[in-house]
Amino acid sequence: MPGPSAAEQGPGAPDPGAPRAAVGEGLEDPASPPGGSYGGGSRSRVFRGGIWNAASAVLPMGSTLALSIVISRLLGAEVLGEQSLVAYVSSLLVSVVIVSFTTASVRLIAAAGGAREQARLAHLARWSGWAHLAGGATSAAVLVAVGLGRDSYQALWFVAAATTVVDSLCWGSSSRHIARHGWGPTSVRRLVATGATPLLGIAAILLGAGITGVFVAQLVSASVLLVVLRRMDRASPYPSTRDLPAPAWPPVLRVWALFALSSLLTQVVDRRVELVFLDAYRSAEEVAHFSVAFNVVGIALVLSTALISAAMPAIAAAHGAGEVERVDQALGRVLRIVVALALLLAGGAVSVAPLVVTAAWGPAFAESGDLVRWLSVTLLLSPLAALCSAYWTGTGRLRPVLAAGGAGATADVALAWLLVPPLGVDGAVVASVAGSGTAAAVLVVVTLRSGVHLGLAPAGVARAAATALAATAAALGADALVDGPLALPAALVAFLAVTALAGRAVGLFSREDTAWFADTVPGPARRALLAVSPARWRQGA
Repeated sequence: MPGPSAAEQGPGAPDPGAPRAAVGEGLEDPASPPGGSYGGGSRSRVFRGGIWNAASAVLPMGSTLALSIVISRLLGAEVLGEQSLVAYVSSLLVSVVIVSFTTASVRLIAAAGGAREQARLAHLARWSGWAHLAGGATSAAVLVAVGLGRDSYQALWFVAAATTVVDSLCWGSSSRHIARHGWGPTSVRRLVATGATPLLGIAAILLGAGITGVFVAQLVSASVLLVVLRRMDRASPYPSTRDLPAPAWPPVLRVWALFALSSLLTQVVDRRVELVFLDAYRSAEEVAHFSVAFNVVGIALVLSTALISAAMPAIAAAHGAGEVERVDQALGRVLRIVVALALLLAGGAVSVAPLVVTAAWGPAFAESGDLVRWLSVTLLLSPLAALCSAYWTGTGRLRPVLAAGGAGATADVALAWLLVPPLGVDGAVVASVAGSGTAAAVLVVVTLRSGVHLGLAPAGVARAAATALAATAAALGADALVDGPLALPAALVAFLAVTALAGRAVGLFSREDTAWFADTVPGPARRALLAVSPARWRQGA
């Protein structure tokens, strides 16, 4: 695919390209807070950034799910499994070997530009281009080698390898432009590309090009994106390296390696590493079933975790100002709201999402619907980890994040290796949940031991849990009473109705959190939130 989805860095995500001081001198520096507009501006602006970040994540995922549905319906589960595996391995390599270079390069180049270090700026811009190309060549070599070792669908791996090289050039051009202009211009164009690419793949299938046509469409899309990004890059050239002394390269290499390691751990814990074990020990059909379930849950997961990432600039600003109480307040408020939303999303995943799977992918994927129910546990775990990670990243300390990622990755890989061969997709689910749970547990414990007060009120959790349980029970009851194609809308209406009634009766959040949330979100979302809140809370709002 043309790189990991634009969701990785949405238009509203914290700007990694802002200037920094002394980047590359230590472990903690790469995650230091963005320069320029510290704190991300107003509270409403920060949250809107989170909405953009969530949208840039969900929209490409939606079109990718549409492609998955078409492949399963027209080409079969086996082909979907092969496509899912190639897409996963390709995105893994791009994220670890290429996009990690982009993030590190943006920070290094921006720091040099902010410090007016022309020699360092020129050489870093040049090194970034070569590093991205080397990463693309390495990734392509791995994909070609894997393809040569397989008995079927070799062409998919070869086309994916070519796409990876093109995509490395895309990210190389992007890194230089982002360092000067922020993520916005690049992310908008990448969002269009990542949203349109699956649609081109669907068109290729409908025109009879088969699964190979899907990957050729991705290569074409990446090539068009490269032309667009190269024009942007050339519009603001960097100084020449001629007669300028080169800076020391070990600190630069250390920063790149740090980000590559962080990306690798994230990919293992959060990005379907179980597919590799399912492909090695089971069947392509099981790869397809797990991939569908994982992607359905992934949309709900992105909605919650993307909004959390928008809080990082505000946390960084408060920490930088030494306002410990403000940091605690920000974490506590976001945590209470995210936990309530996570409980509702998990309830929807248990009761409504399986019906969505069978309606969209067909009765043959009923097993994927069952897997969604078990994977919904990650909806409760990952937001906690994401919030704690936002705290450590926002305050400029990556060691706890890396330690938690390492623990989660170890648990995930070990359990996948032990359980997938005998249990198949069931073992993959256990490994995935255990990996997320381990990472979340380590991060929460380390965060609490650091003296941070998360402020998670038990009464609020109980209220949200009761609402989620009631809505889930109503949806399951509607499913049991209604047969056929009307089961899905009946379950969805029941779930939403009970949620709204509970909100009107006791509130989805506390009164104070509701008022804060209503003052933060844009107008339409504010009106919707107040509409499902107790009437007495709306007075004067």
